[in-house]
Amino acid sequence: MLKLIILFLFVSISVCEVCDVSIDITNGTLLRNGDIVHNDFKYTKNEYFKRGNSIRGCICNKKRCLLKCCPFGYGYDMRLKECVATSRAFEPPVYDNYANLQNIKITEYFHFNFSKPRCASDEIRVEIKQVFTDIHLTKDGKLYVNVPSTIPPFMLYEPDKYCVDTFISENEDGAVTESFDALICFATEKESNHYVLSSTCMIISCVFILATVAVYGWLPELRNLHGRVLMAYLLCLFVGFAFLAAMQILLVIDNISTDCCIAFTIIIYFALESAFFWLNVMCFDIWWTFSGKRGMTMEKLSVRAKFCAYSIYAFGIPTALTVILVALEFSDLQPHILLPLIRRQGCFLFGYSKLIYLYGPMVILWFANLIFFILTAVKITQIKKQTSVLKSRESATHDRQNTERQRLFLYAKLFVVMGVNWLLEVISALYPKADEFWRFTDAYNVLIGLIIFIIFVCKRKIFRLMKKRIKDGIRHKNGTMGSMVNTQRIQTNLQNCKQRDSLETIKTYCADSDSNKGMNTTNF
Repeated sequence: MLKLIILFLFVSISVCEVCDVSIDITNGTLLRNGDIVHNDFKYTKNEYFKRGNSIRGCICNKKRCLLKCCPFGYGYDMRLKECVATSRAFEPPVYDNYANLQNIKITEYFHFNFSKPRCASDEIRVEIKQVFTDIHLTKDGKLYVNVPSTIPPFMLYEPDKYCVDTFISENEDGAVTESFDALICFATEKESNHYVLSSTCMIISCVFILATVAVYGWLPELRNLHGRVLMAYLLCLFVGFAFLAAMQILLVIDNISTDCCIAFTIIIYFALESAFFWLNVMCFDIWWTFSGKRGMTMEKLSVRAKFCAYSIYAFGIPTALTVILVALEFSDLQPHILLPLIRRQGCFLFGYSKLIYLYGPMVILWFANLIFFILTAVKITQIKKQTSVLKSRESATHDRQNTERQRLFLYAKLFVVMGVNWLLEVISALYPKADEFWRFTDAYNVLIGLIIFIIFVCKRKIFRLMKKRIKDGIRHKNGTMGSMVNTQRIQTNLQNCKQRDSLETIKTYCADSDSNKGMNTTNF
């Protein structure tokens, strides 16, 4: 039995992968399932391996692994460029992502490897406090560098891009000082971002959105309640996309201030939230139309009154949300995960703030819209089964229900299009380093305006209305020109008649000549 256990252990260890950073866990406790417990950490069978006569455990799977420039008991001498002995304890403070000091012992919380960072060909190794003085470690093992003059006002370095230690230096007076510092891999070229592609895509999308609004505003037949709601939604979406694209362009050219960022963020947040509330109005309105709740207060309102009521809802709640956002941003509360922290994170919302303040209300409205669509679809099914008169193509009620069903399908398409967009945005917020999602989101952003234009404009009915409007305009123009010509002709005739009458009455009498007793106007 003992041989079987030893054979099982040997096979388990031999097939495991080898990790880059490991510690000796030979003295650990072997459990029946093959796991090993060492220093209160349990290493599964795929987290340790055998090297010679020792068993090595992948410690970086259990702790955050950081780089210390020199071994414990040593510091880094900037003059000699080497490690020298020091009596100062290595216990730098650790903060969370919201600048709150953590009560942890760094040597117990992190595992340290002793080496300098390996920089890429386009990076140079520099002492960070020669440039920036405010640095600290974060709880997730990153090096936070405070850079107040930039947006965002900080730089974060991953654990493999820096080493920290007690740095020993000598000032001009010859006094030796010891302080916490770091060697970082500083990139000589600015890191590329997706802002150029994203802003370009949104500008193209804005063109199609504005074209859709122009068509619906130009055609009188589409300026009903549904058309006004759609135009309000599209205009909010246009404002949000336009300001977001402008902000990204300013970030690319590095010509934007913190105050400008805050102003842009407020406008974008209000516009996008309003757009989603207008989409909710569309879903509610189509459900109300099919619900059969006639004779109620909403049904008695005029089109203008309904639109005003919808506007109070679609603009009122986003206004309240925006006020709350601004109040929390400029409050004196300590930094927390539930606060917006716009100025600490850069332009617009990031991370959990974005999920809570922007996507939180959107997710709630998304589920509400889905419920409205389901209820409307159920109601349409009931109408088909219960009302036989709707089967008659001559029925006016049938035509009206047909029109409403077509509107439902249009809104359903819009709901799916925008739902996919916000789903991609949520994924990109959860995984900011997933470049594939960013590229897909940017590509989809350019399609939003085009898809909306195709859904609401590229239809035979709209083309017929546009053709009719153009013909009416030409006919009206020709009629105006014809009336102007007729008016001028009448005025000319009247003037000629008056002139002829006045000339015929002019007579010249000569008393000395019988032949020239009367001279008509022609001879005269």
